[in-house]
Amino acid sequence: MKEYILEMNHISKIYDGIHALHDVSLQLKRGEVLCLCGENGAGKSTLMKILAGVETPTTGEILIDGNEVHITKPIDSIYLGISMVHQELIQIEDMSVAENIFIGRYETKAGFIDEKALRRRTSELMERLNLQFDPDSLVRQYSVAHRQLIEIIKALSHEASILIFDEPTAALTLEETGVLYQIIRQLRDEGIAVILISHRMEDIYAVGDRVMVLRDGQVSGGGAVSELSVDDIVKLMVGRQITQQFPEKTNHRGEVVLAVKHLENDSISDISFSLHRGEILGIGGLVGAGRTELLRAIYGVDRCTGEMKLEGRKILNRTPMEGLERGFAFVPEDRKDQGLILEQSILQNMVLSVLRKLTTFGFINFSKENSLCHDYINKLKIRCSGKNMTVRMLSGGNQQKVVIGKCLASEPKVLLLDEPTRGVDVGAKAEIYKMINELASGGMAIIVVSSEMTELLGISDRILVMHEGHLSGELSMEEASEEAIMKLAITH
Repeated sequence: MKEYILEMNHISKIYDGIHALHDVSLQLKRGEVLCLCGENGAGKSTLMKILAGVETPTTGEILIDGNEVHITKPIDSIYLGISMVHQELIQIEDMSVAENIFIGRYETKAGFIDEKALRRRTSELMERLNLQFDPDSLVRQYSVAHRQLIEIIKALSHEASILIFDEPTAALTLEETGVLYQIIRQLRDEGIAVILISHRMEDIYAVGDRVMVLRDGQVSGGGAVSELSVDDIVKLMVGRQITQQFPEKTNHRGEVVLAVKHLENDSISDISFSLHRGEILGIGGLVGAGRTELLRAIYGVDRCTGEMKLEGRKILNRTPMEGLERGFAFVPEDRKDQGLILEQSILQNMVLSVLRKLTTFGFINFSKENSLCHDYINKLKIRCSGKNMTVRMLSGGNQQKVVIGKCLASEPKVLLLDEPTRGVDVGAKAEIYKMINELASGGMAIIVVSSEMTELLGISDRILVMHEGHLSGELSMEEASEEAIMKLAITH
C-alpha cells in the first residue's frame, strides 16, 4: 500500500493570464485530517475544485494510490472515491432526504424506484454516523446544520475514501460544530482521508492533524498542527503577523439617529431600542433568535408593525427600496443569493444601489460609474483583475467586499451588517473591522449581527442580545463578556 492515498504534484491554474495556482503540491495519507488554510483568494477552493472535477488544471498531475488519474468532470472524482461537501449546499429542497442522498442512483424494481431499498440504504448510512433523520421527510424542513449532515451522508453513499469539507462550520452553532467535529474524528478513525478548508483556528486545533497554507496561489508552508501556534499559521497566511485584529476605537457616540419601538412580526416580538450617530451596536444571540429577521424588518425586506424614527421623523420601511431611499443599507448574511448578481461584473454589482444618482436624462454617466467602482475597489482592497471581472470568479472574501462596497456607495446613514465576516479569512477580517471603525468614526450609525462573540466584544460599543424573537437584555462593554452574552442568549 502506498504511503499517500492522494498526491497533487505541481498544480497550476491560470485564468485570463492570472495565476490562481502556481506549482502547488499536496500529499494526503489515509486516516489523516489535512487542514487547508489561506486568505480569501489564496487558491484553496480552486485547488479543491480541481480535485473534485469542477475545474481542470492548466498543468500538473494527480495520483491516487500512486497511479496517475485524469479528473475532467465531477463524476470522474466520484468514481475515484473523492467526495466534496460544498459550503453552498447543492440540494433539491422539495425532495426527500433519501432521494437527495441517492439522486441519480436509485434502485428500481419492475421499472419503479424501490422505495423500501432507498429507505434501508439511507438508514444504514445514518446509523453508521449515529444520525437520525426521517428518510421520507423533505430536505427543506431542516436547518443548515442538519442539511450539511445530510450532504455528508450523501458523500459517504459514494463509498468515498477522500472527503473534502469546504468551510463546514461557517454557519453552525457551537453545539452543531461539536457534532461535526465528532463525525470528522470518526471518519478519520475509519481510515477515510479528510481535507478541511477552514479559516477558523478552532476547527484546525479541534480535528486537524496537519496544516498546509496557501498564499497568493502558492504553498507558503505548513506542518503538524501540534507544532504550529496560531501566530505561526496566521503569519503563513498573510505574510505578516497581525498584532491587533481589532482596531483601537476612534468613534464617538452622538445623538440618536434611529429609534425603534415595539417592532413586531411573525419572527420578532416587541423590539425597542435606540441607535446613535457614530455608534456600533452589536446584536448577539443563538441561531434562530431573530437577529437576521430584525435587520430585515428594519430595512423593509419583511413587513412589520411598530414604530421607527429616523432622525426624529416617523418612518416604517415597507420595501427595501424605501429603506434604501431613506438612508439605510443592508449587507445580508447570504451574500450569494441576496447580496450579489454573480454573473455580472464587479462594476455592475457595485453601482446597483446608486444607478439613479449616476443617471442624467435617462443616460448613465459612465465616467462617474467607473470612478465610483475604482474608488471602492481601492478602498476595500478587492483583489481582482479589474472592474469588469465577473463576481462569481472572486473569492468569498472579495465577494463580501463587493457587497459592502455596493452598500457604502449609497452613502447610508444607517448601515445594517448581518454576519459581515462569515467565511472571511483572518487578514480580510482585520480590514473589515478597521473599515467599520472608520465608518463609525465618520458618524455612520452601524448595527452588526454576529455569531462570533469575540467579534461582538471586539468591535461593539454596546450589545443587545436576542432570544426566541425577543430582546433578552442589553450589555455595556464594561458588563459584556462571552459568559454574559451566552446567559442572555439562552434565557428570557
